[in-house]
Amino acid sequence: MAGLDPKNWDELRTLGHRMLDDMLDSIQSVADGPVWQPMPQTVRQGFAQQPLPKTAQALPALYEQFTKNVQPYGVGNRHPRFMGWVHGGGTAQGMLAELLAAGLNANLGGRDHAPVEVERMVIRWTATMLGFPETASGVLVTGSSLANFIAVLTASRAVPEGIAMREIGIQ
Repeated sequence: MAGLDPKNWDELRTLGHRMLDDMLDSIQSVADGPVWQPMPQTVRQGFAQQPLPKTAQALPALYEQFTKNVQPYGVGNRHPRFMGWVHGGGTAQGMLAELLAAGLNANLGGRDHAPVEVERMVIRWTATMLGFPETASGVLVTGSSLANFIAVLTASRAVPEGIAMREIGIQ
């Protein structure tokens, strides 16, 4: 029975090192190019018209598609002259941290493993930096949209029903 492991670990390792080097080169030289460039219509149509593959795709070929059709048309937030949105800047250190996190594939919803304790430690550090009490708790999420959504839900449940609506003049 075939599993999901690669057939040739050496080839995968070589491609992985190339990907890492290419992304580090990209981050290092990002300031040399435009902050953002629009995706050509031909590239956009290529995504829209791409049928579902019926067979496995070779990883090197998929990576070539990424370097040609995805990487050049990113959101631009890694660029030092990017002045939009809230999300982080895509640092080399962050990329390597994501590599480690993805390699562990940890579910932080509980259980008894080290990544859960790392999350708890980061939440404790954040509470300390913000002057919150030792009893403060929190959750790490994927971005500002989800964080704001959770904040609104949390606030709506912290106030007795109806009071918040009366405070803003809604009966």
